[in-house]
Amino acid sequence: MENEQKELTVLLVENEPGDQKLIKIALLNQNEKVKLKIVSSGEAAWDYLRMCMTDSHWYPKPGLILLDLGMPGMGGKEFLKQIKADENLCSIPVIIVTTSDIETDIEECYAMHAAGYIQKSATPQEFNDIIQKMAHYWFSTSTLNSRV
Repeated sequence: MENEQKELTVLLVENEPGDQKLIKIALLNQNEKVKLKIVSSGEAAWDYLRMCMTDSHWYPKPGLILLDLGMPGMGGKEFLKQIKADENLCSIPVIIVTTSDIETDIEECYAMHAAGYIQKSATPQEFNDIIQKMAHYWFSTSTLNSRV
């Protein structure tokens, strides 16, 4: 029997445990079936995506990536640049979720084909509301490529 609702894997690339928790709660409160994979660095995200190519059972390819810019090591911009340069991964939508409101950061991310740019809000409730609106759009309104 075919499931009416397909599970969507979301890769969260975020090094702050508090932000990881807030995003996890907001995403898992959706009516959609979401499998959330959390990594704490650009390097770990890149490793995860490489594993998707060889072991899709244990490392399902994400249909959406939520990416923080300010991480130690490989920062969000470098990760975004690399994923968009890879022909096997470039079709995965990447949404930037960051504290930065610097105009050049926003412009650079869109120039590197980010699908969206969300600034982390001051209060947990506002941030939760923003993530839920984003999730509603990407999971219910937009058509995501299930074969990315």
